[in-house]
Amino acid sequence: METIIKILLLTSVFLLACYSEEPESGMSPAGSATSASSGLKRVRSPEILEEQFKAALIKAYATFNSSARSEFFPASDGNSSLASPVVAHHSSTTLQESGVDESDRLKSDAEHIYISSVLTPAIKIFKADKASAPLVAELAVNTSNENALLSGLYIRPDEKQLIAMAGDGSFGGNGSGLWFSGDYWDSKVTDLVTIDISSPTAPELQNKLSFDGQLINSRRIGPTLYFATRHTATIPGLIDYPEHYNDAINNRRLIAETPLNDLLPKYHINGEHRPLFNAENCYYTGQKDAKYEQLSIISLLAIDLDETELTPRGQCFIGDAETVYASANAIYLATTQYQYSDELSELIYEGSPSTEIHKFSLDGAQTNYVGSASIEGHLGWQPSQKSFRMSEDKGILRVLSYVGESSNSVDSPARLHILEENASEASLKLLATLPNEKRPTPLGKKGEQIYASRFIGERGYLVTFRATDPLYILNLSDPTDPHIMSALEVDGYSDFLMPVGENFLLGIGKDAIAQTDKDDGAWNQGVKLSMIDISDPYTPTETQKIILGKRGTETAVSSTHHALTTLLKGDTLEINLPVSLHETEVENYGGEAHPGDYFGWTRDALHRYRVNIRSGVISTLDPIVAKFNSVPENAQYYFDSGWRHDRSVIIGEDTYYLKRDEFFTSATD
Repeated sequence: METIIKILLLTSVFLLACYSEEPESGMSPAGSATSASSGLKRVRSPEILEEQFKAALIKAYATFNSSARSEFFPASDGNSSLASPVVAHHSSTTLQESGVDESDRLKSDAEHIYISSVLTPAIKIFKADKASAPLVAELAVNTSNENALLSGLYIRPDEKQLIAMAGDGSFGGNGSGLWFSGDYWDSKVTDLVTIDISSPTAPELQNKLSFDGQLINSRRIGPTLYFATRHTATIPGLIDYPEHYNDAINNRRLIAETPLNDLLPKYHINGEHRPLFNAENCYYTGQKDAKYEQLSIISLLAIDLDETELTPRGQCFIGDAETVYASANAIYLATTQYQYSDELSELIYEGSPSTEIHKFSLDGAQTNYVGSASIEGHLGWQPSQKSFRMSEDKGILRVLSYVGESSNSVDSPARLHILEENASEASLKLLATLPNEKRPTPLGKKGEQIYASRFIGERGYLVTFRATDPLYILNLSDPTDPHIMSALEVDGYSDFLMPVGENFLLGIGKDAIAQTDKDDGAWNQGVKLSMIDISDPYTPTETQKIILGKRGTETAVSSTHHALTTLLKGDTLEINLPVSLHETEVENYGGEAHPGDYFGWTRDALHRYRVNIRSGVISTLDPIVAKFNSVPENAQYYFDSGWRHDRSVIIGEDTYYLKRDEFFTSATD
C-alpha cells in the first residue's frame, strides 16, 4: 500500500509539472547555457539518488515538446609531456603522459606482438621473428555489444598478463552527434577481459567482467586500471520522443514505477549480477535550472589487476562525460553542456557552449571527488584531441577551449583557462585566462579553429588554422599570469605535436594552399612533417619540412597519436608513421588543374625516419609498403578507411608494420 501511495504522489507531482509548462518549453532552446554551479553534490541516501535521477529522466522523456526533438542531441555528457622516449630495446604505445598507460590495438613485450583484430572480436599473437611475424595463437573473445570488436589492449609483461577492453564500438571515433544522444546508448555494455600470456602460443582466459554502460575511455597506472563508462537506463515501454501529452504522461508513470535498482548500472562476473555502487558513492550536479538534459549515470571505476578476483571500486554521478584526461595523480572527466545538432553525421556546436570538468584524485584503487569547474567554450570536434586540451602540472590544471567568434569578451577563437583545486569549496578555482585585459593578444585569428595542442612542463603549444598555421608558444611558469611568448606562421597545420629532445618540436598534419576564390580558407594537400626549433621560444623557426603525397593523402596519426611509433637510440630518435598515399593523377572533370582536386590512391606504407635530437635533422629511410593480395582494377580510385587502424612497432633493428591483421616487416621482400 505504501508503494502505491508513493507512486500516486510522484505521478501527481509529475502531472502538475507537466500541465504547468507551456507546450514550447519542454526543450532547452538553442543557444542557452547554464550558469549554475558546476560542482557535484554527494548523494546521502537512495531516496535522494532516486529523486535526482528520475527528475532528469522526467525532463528528458516526459515533458511534451511539439518541436522536432530529434534534430538536436543533448550534451553527453603531474607533468604534462610526451617526454622523449625512454631508452628501450623496443617501442611502446605513444602516450600523452609519461607513466599513464593507454590502451591500443597493438602491444608488444619485444618477443611477441599482440593485436586486437579489426575483422573479428579476437586477440592475435605474432612471433617477432625479424624477417617475418608468424601468427602463433588466436583467442576469440565473446563481447557483449552485438559481437563488437575489441577497442584496445594493455600489457603487463612482468606479470605475463594481457588486458582487453570492448565497449566503444568497432574502433568508432564517436565523432557524430550520436555520442550525445542518450537513447542511442541504451543497453550498451563494457567488457573487460584478462588473459594469461605466460605461454604466448596458448593464451588462457583469466577473468571476464561486463559493466552496464558504454566505455568512454581508460588509463592504467601501475597495477590499477581506471575507466569511465556512460550508462543510460532502459525502461521497457518508454517512448523516446513523446509526440502527445498522453505519451508524456505514460512515460512519467513508467519512470515513477521503475525501482531505483533497475535504473542503476551493475557489473556481471561469472553469470552473477552485482551492484556497482552504494548510493553514498554517487553524486548529482544540483543544477535544478540547468538548460541541458542529463540522461546518464557516469561511472568512474578502478580495478586492482593484482587481485585474484577483480573487484571494481569507484564513484558515479548523474550527468554526462565525453572525454577522460589523466595525470599520475588525478583523473578529469569533461563534457560540453549544450544542445548539439547532428548534420549529416557531423557534430555542430551552435551558440556559446560551456564545458564542465570534474576532478577525481587517485590513490591506488581509491578515487575521490575533488571539485569541478565550468569554463567557456568546448574541447573541439575530434575525440582523440579532446584530452590533449587538458594538462596538469604540479596540481594546476590548464585547459584550452574553442570559443569561436561568438565570444563576448575578446576577439579570440581560443581561450586558455588555468585552474587549481579549492578543497574547502570542492571546486576548481579559476586562476587566470588568456587572453585577458592585461594580455589581450588573441589566441588565433577570426575564423580559425584549434588543431593541435600540447602542454610540456611550463610551456603550452597551440596550433590554430584557416589559411596558415599559427603555432603559439605560451609561457605557463606563473599560473596567475600566462602569456604568449611567440607565434610562428607556416603553411599548413599540425594535428599532433611531439617534443624531440630539448630544443625541437615535431608537428604532423597537412600541407595547405591558401584559397584565392574563397574567404581566407585553404585547400588541404599532402601529409606534412614540420620540424620547429624552439631553443629560443621567442623566435621559433621551421627548420625542415617533409611533404608526403598530394591532396587526399592521410595518416592515422591525425586520428590517434597511438599510430605514431618512436624509439630513442642514443641521440637518434626513430619515427614511424603509417600513410595512405594519394599522388596518382586521375581524370580532371573540372578542366584545369586546381588545388582542390583530389589525387588517386597510390599505396599504403609505413614511412620511417631518423631524427638527430641535438640538431633536429630528419633523415628518410625506405618505407615499408603494404602489399595487397589483389589490387583493384582501378587502383587510383581505391579507398579504404582501414588506414586509421594502421600501427607499427620497433624491436631492436627491426620494424613491424601492422596493416589490418597482417604484418609487413623491414626485411619483407
